[in-house]
Amino acid sequence: MKLRHKIMIGILFVTAVSYGLSWKFPDAVEWYKRNIFSVGTNTLSRLLSLIPFSVGEWLIYIGIAVLIGAVFAGVLGCFGTAGMRKFAKRYFECILWAIVWVLVTENFNCYVMYHAKTLEETYFSGIEGKEETLVLAYNDLVDHANRLSLEMQRDEKGEVVYDGDLYEACKKAMRSLGDEFPYLKGYYPNPKKIWSSDFMSQQYLAGIYFPFTLEANYNGTMYIMNRPATICHELSHLKGVILEDEANFFGFLACIRSKDPFVAYSGYLSILGYVSREVRNHVDLEVRKQMAQPSELVQKDAVFLTKEEWERVEKKAVLKTETVNQATDAFLEGNLKANGVADGIESYQRVVRLILKWYEKG
Repeated sequence: MKLRHKIMIGILFVTAVSYGLSWKFPDAVEWYKRNIFSVGTNTLSRLLSLIPFSVGEWLIYIGIAVLIGAVFAGVLGCFGTAGMRKFAKRYFECILWAIVWVLVTENFNCYVMYHAKTLEETYFSGIEGKEETLVLAYNDLVDHANRLSLEMQRDEKGEVVYDGDLYEACKKAMRSLGDEFPYLKGYYPNPKKIWSSDFMSQQYLAGIYFPFTLEANYNGTMYIMNRPATICHELSHLKGVILEDEANFFGFLACIRSKDPFVAYSGYLSILGYVSREVRNHVDLEVRKQMAQPSELVQKDAVFLTKEEWERVEKKAVLKTETVNQATDAFLEGNLKANGVADGIESYQRVVRLILKWYEKG
């Protein structure tokens, strides 16, 4: 066996063992998240931040092209000359190394950190998150959202417009959490807008974190009010916050503490839907009638895409949105459950528990 093949097997072995151990030793994972993982954010992530487009997205396109090319390489390997067979062999070996890179980075930059200690175990230990807090929290969230909706600049269609430096505002908002949550301190790269944001919209994805390039990406097609909270959510992944409910929480908290009304408003809107669902499921109708109600402006702004954008996306779509969304949900569900998140996509809703405990902690 050649040395490079032994190295490949050794890397895969270490990766598999580390992943297995991560399930058993949350304290070690927590130490890794705070002391080792941050090196990647300060090196590769910092370097790729200089590139204005999402490198990870384009690597995916290149990867698809390479896999298609593997069909032709396979034909050359079977029926070509000796030189062609040698080329095909090297081609497939390069593919194997690329797969190893993806597996290693997915493991160390994402999967192992699913098993770090949770916020509920650390920051909110001993706090119950009582149901009676739900009404108080909902009223407060709605009141803030209603007030902030009146402060937004709007165009002739009534849609929010923003002329500030959104990236810097979001990075500043995340850094401000560092005093309370030390692992959120430090450098944050610029987020990246996904080129295929229309297709991303069909998946109902607002943002995505690429572990293999350490980039925080967001959907550029979605309504503008989703952007600050989504960017902060994805930036939190770059600090080792992998659980989606916790990323939702930090996205919310960073935004509402911002002095920029646009960013703060996005934070309240980002969580309102989750809390509203809990209110509908757990609060009696007579009580709900007495609670604060979102204003017309808040209801207008609390959308994923505007009607016009949805029409444009559907008109140019190659695949049906329902099909794309179902495939994405199935992948996310399987990925989350495989990494120990038993409730899969439903885990996003767990952010409400964190919100209630945050209100109780004061």
